Amino acid sequence: MRKWKARLLLLSFFCGALYFTDQRYDYFRLRGFEIAPQGILPDTTVWQSLPRASERFWPSLFWERRRFVSEIEGAYPVEIRIRASGWGKYKVSIMPLEPMLYVSWNSNMWLLSQNGRMWRTDLPSNASVKGLRLPQRPVLAWDSGLATPIDPDVQGGGIFRSSLPLAKIKKWYDTLEKIGWDDDVYCVLAKKIDGRPVVQLLLGSGDEPPGEVVLKEDTTNWSSIAAAMLKVFGGAGGAVPNGLVVNATYADSMTFTVTSRDNR
Repeated sequence: MRKWKARLLLLSFFCGALYFTDQRYDYFRLRGFEIAPQGILPDTTVWQSLPRASERFWPSLFWERRRFVSEIEGAYPVEIRIRASGWGKYKVSIMPLEPMLYVSWNSNMWLLSQNGRMWRTDLPSNASVKGLRLPQRPVLAWDSGLATPIDPDVQGGGIFRSSLPLAKIKKWYDTLEKIGWDDDVYCVLAKKIDGRPVVQLLLGSGDEPPGEVVLKEDTTNWSSIAAAMLKVFGGAGGAVPNGLVVNATYADSMTFTVTSRDNR
């Protein structure tokens, strides 16, 4: 019993000494908070998200850093990294997200980043982020009959975690570039036909009824279809005349049909 009293007394003395030291010298006060690179977000935006307790007791930011990061990343299209850089000092790295595609879904236009985040193009916080580069690839239209592309339960202030199959989508666009169709396609439509997932390419300028190519979502036969179409139309994918639909979803990778858009 005496040992426990002695230990309790020693602990009380130690805590009291720490408290006295902190009150006298602000030993645990936040001493430095470096934001780099400068200008990606206004500094005031970052400081406002900083837990107030961490200014008085800097180690508490270790425990609160997930909330701190989530609050900013949920409201602004940026990626945050935070680490201790010395006693009472932190360094925060801020980088804008890298949008890889525009996504048309639910009657709105969205941006999809390389790391799987989605947010609306009219999100007001877009204007606060410096260095946000907009994508140049054809728009991805995600049909309403497919799975919801965002996780509505994991959301901060407008930035959602996407549930889109990123690896598969990247394969579609990489294959379009490989076979030389990326400049001719203005929209990649993911949808289902008769219960089967397909990729429908809309070609042309978008001002007139487009030429259309309907493909399996698996890109294995896209190159062979492109070669076969070259022989028929005498040009790349963009040579499909306006109003014609090429259906290349058959089991035979070299078989496709050509119909008029009005007669489908």
